[in-house]
Amino acid sequence: MTINREDIQAMFTRTIYNRGRQYYQQARVVEIYQEGENHWHGEVYGSSMYHVEARFDHHSLDLYCDCPAFETYGECKHLVAFLLEVADQMKRNEKLTNQWSVYDEILHPRTPQYRENETANQMIQLFSVLQSMPNQSSNMKREQLKTEYIIKWTGPYLTVEMKVGTGRLYVVKDLKMFIERINRQEEMEFTKNFTYSPAEHEFSREDLEVLQVLYDITKSDRFYQSHHLAYHRSSSDRGITVPPFFADQLLDLLQDRNCVVEERRYRLGQLEIVEGEPPFSFHLNRERPDTYVLECNRLKEAEYLSMYKYLRSRNRLFKLTHSQSVIVSELFRIMDRNEDGKITVDRGQIEPFVSHVLPELKKVGDLKMAEAVSEEIIDHPLHPRLYLDYVDGRLKADLEFHYGDIVIHPYHHDSNHGQAADGILMREVEKENEVIHFLEQAEFQINEKELYLEAEEDIFIFLFDMLPDLKEQAEIFLSDQAMKLIRDERHQPRIEVDVDDGEDFLEVNFDMDGISEEEIRDVIQSVVERKTYHRLSDGSFLPLEKDGFVPISRLFSELDLSEHDVKNGTVKLPVYRGIQVEEAMAAGPKTKFKKEFRELIHAIKHPDESDYPLPSGLQAKLRDYQYVGFQWLKGLSRHGLGGILADDMGLGKTLQSIAYLLSEKEEKEHRFQALVVCPSSLVYNWKNEFETFAPGMNVRVISGTKQERENLLKDTSGFDVLVTSYQLLRQDLEYYHGQTFSVMILDEAQAIKNDATKTARAVKSVSAGKRFALSGTPIENSLDELWSIFDAVLPGLFPAKRFFKQWPQEKVSRICRPFILRRVKQDVLHELPEKIEHVHTCELTDDQKKLYLGYLERIQGETKQVLEEEGLQKGRMKILAGLTRLRQLCCHPSLFLENYEGGSGKLTELLELVQHSLENRQRILIFSQFSSMLKKIRKQLEARGKDVFYLDGQTPSKDRVYMTERFNRGEKDIFLISLKAGGTGLNLTGADTVILYDLWWNPAVEDQAAGRAHRMGQKNVVQVFRMITRGTIEEKIHKLQQKKKALIENVIQPGETMLSSLSEEEIKELLEMEN
Repeated sequence: MTINREDIQAMFTRTIYNRGRQYYQQARVVEIYQEGENHWHGEVYGSSMYHVEARFDHHSLDLYCDCPAFETYGECKHLVAFLLEVADQMKRNEKLTNQWSVYDEILHPRTPQYRENETANQMIQLFSVLQSMPNQSSNMKREQLKTEYIIKWTGPYLTVEMKVGTGRLYVVKDLKMFIERINRQEEMEFTKNFTYSPAEHEFSREDLEVLQVLYDITKSDRFYQSHHLAYHRSSSDRGITVPPFFADQLLDLLQDRNCVVEERRYRLGQLEIVEGEPPFSFHLNRERPDTYVLECNRLKEAEYLSMYKYLRSRNRLFKLTHSQSVIVSELFRIMDRNEDGKITVDRGQIEPFVSHVLPELKKVGDLKMAEAVSEEIIDHPLHPRLYLDYVDGRLKADLEFHYGDIVIHPYHHDSNHGQAADGILMREVEKENEVIHFLEQAEFQINEKELYLEAEEDIFIFLFDMLPDLKEQAEIFLSDQAMKLIRDERHQPRIEVDVDDGEDFLEVNFDMDGISEEEIRDVIQSVVERKTYHRLSDGSFLPLEKDGFVPISRLFSELDLSEHDVKNGTVKLPVYRGIQVEEAMAAGPKTKFKKEFRELIHAIKHPDESDYPLPSGLQAKLRDYQYVGFQWLKGLSRHGLGGILADDMGLGKTLQSIAYLLSEKEEKEHRFQALVVCPSSLVYNWKNEFETFAPGMNVRVISGTKQERENLLKDTSGFDVLVTSYQLLRQDLEYYHGQTFSVMILDEAQAIKNDATKTARAVKSVSAGKRFALSGTPIENSLDELWSIFDAVLPGLFPAKRFFKQWPQEKVSRICRPFILRRVKQDVLHELPEKIEHVHTCELTDDQKKLYLGYLERIQGETKQVLEEEGLQKGRMKILAGLTRLRQLCCHPSLFLENYEGGSGKLTELLELVQHSLENRQRILIFSQFSSMLKKIRKQLEARGKDVFYLDGQTPSKDRVYMTERFNRGEKDIFLISLKAGGTGLNLTGADTVILYDLWWNPAVEDQAAGRAHRMGQKNVVQVFRMITRGTIEEKIHKLQQKKKALIENVIQPGETMLSSLSEEEIKELLEMEN
């Protein structure tokens, strides 16, 4: 991953970025180095020196600085300056193509995947280097060079020099230049007797590793040339000064090479790195009864290299830890003041000296004590003890440090602090401080000798979050009163979920040992309020973040419950909440699902595993997926639930529903009556289907005049099923009130998608034990439509509409998915012939084009005015009217221009397409949303001797069924259909060609229309032609349709489409207006 200045500027506020850029320009980034491929470190000089880090990967950037600003605000100027340097370094690294990259695979092996991907690049790099070398015999071997490295100190800085040769070693007089020559594959003359040549000489792998580090140092050199720091550059070109952050890496490599240490031109020997205790020795003696002396000895000529955290003694380097370096630094400062290396300690100081100083000295050297002193030292292990008591609302603590029989009270100021009358106690001060710091972190307060916590929350946090960790450092003693504050694991809630005897409700029962039902409700309130604990009536704390309470929190949050919903330790919920209850409660360690509840969940989740018998009177063989649909209907019905059967058009939703209704009737005998509500065009289709598949069911169609319907509704007791239309149900509503149907089926349920309509309110007012909706398009424009349908079939599943609008699509999908069964043709009808879709592009005639462009300009102006003066919501109908005019112009200008006598390019194309299809013995459905356009098409076809069927919104229901049957039997080859009137409910498998003359806003309606032919029973390939005029609003509508087909896939299942209500931006796009 790389980073540039634009990336960096986007990460920080403007002020921080500008300050950081100033730091960068002032060269305040004094160190920068890379650890691994994507981890960078650095040091930035501000009010003090700050350490910064950046870790990159493909998905994130983690930053760190140890300055106060970053800790408080999460950003700082030091990081800006550092990242700007990193960006520069990355940019330079991208340009490097040198010998180091050739050897990179050897020195730093990559992962197998990286190696596989980079093979070609590595070969190019390798052979490029080989080709750059002078021509030589293929069997000529290069001679390996001998090297010697010299380490020197100039003040506090480490420098490295080098000698090289084949036999005799020659001094490298300019080491930086030599490294650059190696990098560029160039020769370099040392003497007349020796010239380095990359064609003749090579370095060992170990030397290459050293040279790589030295090369990195030369690249970082400019970061040390700041006037803010005393930066040492070697006075001779022979040496390279080593920055502190390269020291460890370089010295580790050099200790295994031919590397000597020099001082003032004297060779001190081969470099030796020593890890472990530095070479100090200490001796504690008693000179007089009340006086002790500590002698500090160090190796001869030892020197502390503060910048590098090393201690040097001649050719030996002692590597120090951070704590050792602090101690060593202080020792050198003290020894500089005491030339004899002796420190005098009087009797009053010896106790703290032994406890505080001697343990630290042991970290950096060997400590010995005179026998007289050793006899005085009392060295027992530390045993901290903490006593806790609960008195008057306070948790009181008493801390003791036990060393054998000696007891120290650190918070008692009159304590002798462990001074033994007959000896010197050596205390473990670090461990003591760890315990004291722990109590300080817990917010304990001190009042004279008393240590205590008073705030209820502080007491809880200490007892339940901190005390378990403190037990590892100290022995804990709790009084009886303190013990009563703590509830153990036995008080975790036990939860049972069951279905009540009447199977109308779910029961979620809560129980906790020793806690009354009344108090359980208070506990649940604390859970709902997301408290970390609940204080019980007996004063004890009940922690609520344990696993056992998590399901309760999830359940009450998911279902928007409160403690008031808990009665006698039980919450009653509708059965349709089963899946939500199961998901929320499943993780509870003490949650038990009773058998009846498990069966309910299984029936909802796995309808294909149910085994309800098919009704004996069914005169049809169900396909496998239809059998599953029947089981799904029965499973939900068994538990008093409803749902939406949302199968694709043509998959037999009607047949599955009839099988279900017949099964219910056979089970209930004379106590069954169902109501089927459907569009008026399908009323008699339902009656025919019942007669075909369930002839044993008595079906009455409620239709005719008001008086005829009244007579039909007076006595329906002998009928198993009543079938009526949405329109007639609304008109006859008074006759349906007062009776309860066993089942209500709502066919083409998108008819009630608008909950504010009289139709939707009428449907929801009818009483029915179970309700199911059938719809291939339960969502046409927005999720509100889904809300309206479920408000009819499963009221209460969703919250009030104003709250539902705030739900994310994911939640809507999760809640309703168990109650929607959706299958699409390509998934279940593998034998269904292919459906081939075409976009048939048409041209406007010259007359049409002039009219279109003129009206487009006029409508653009009108739309702009409406948007400015009224806004989209108030002016929507005016705008849509203008859009409709443009669409009509594409179809035929005479649809609204009475005096237009010209032609229509699209109509001409249609007539040619029809003629071509008929010549190929194809049978055709032609859809248009404009009935006046259909009549023009009929007139043109009849004038050419073509006989057609014609269906629009005025066609009586009986005639629709009759024409459909005649067409499917082979009579006539063309069927003209109004898109909205005939787009649903018709089975026209006698056709194999569908022509959509004009586009509808919602492509789902177009799919429904195409589905009249491409459905179960079709044996031929179905071709669908969408006729679109080029360069017009129709092209833009089609593009917009394709962009907006995602919503229902997120809520229902794949296969559904929709077009949301047009936004202002979309309207402007359709009209080619400036946004």
